[in-house]
Parts: sequence; C-alpha cells; structure tokens
Amino acid sequence: MTAVPGTPARAGPGKPAGPVGRGWAPTGPAGIDPSVRKTVEQIVQAVRDGNDAAIRTLLTDLAAVADTAALLYLRERLYATQ
Repeated sequence: MTAVPGTPARAGPGKPAGPVGRGWAPTGPAGIDPSVRKTVEQIVQAVRDGNDAAIRTLLTDLAAVADTAALLYLRERLYATQ
C-alpha cells in the first residue's frame, strides 16, 4: 500500500484519512476574501449568541459582497458543531 501525502499513518478502516492537523480552523475555502470570511464568522457568533440585530446588520453587509462560495461557507459554518 502506498502512502498518500497528508494522510496520517493511523488511517484505516473506521479512521479518518484526512490531513493531519489540530482540528477545525476558520480558514474557509480558497478564494473567499478574508473580510468576507470575517463577516461569516461574526454572523455565526451572532447566531450562537441570539443577537438578532447583529445578524440582520451582518447579513446586509454580507449580501453586498457575497458570492455562491461565500454563502456555502456560511451554511457550512452555521451547521458545524462547536
């Protein structure tokens, strides 16, 4: 069996074969502007805090610059476990 770069040696049946790392990091998919990524993270925090006014304001800001990738990233972050 040939090792795949970025695959942990412990990967096997029932174990993830993803890249080795320290867990989730809010880097987002390539191609998303860092300011859009920051706005998405602020929206996620406002949702978790239940801050409706902030959610409305941030969604308005995001709508002005968002593309499909940004909206899919927002969806992914909102459904991610903490």
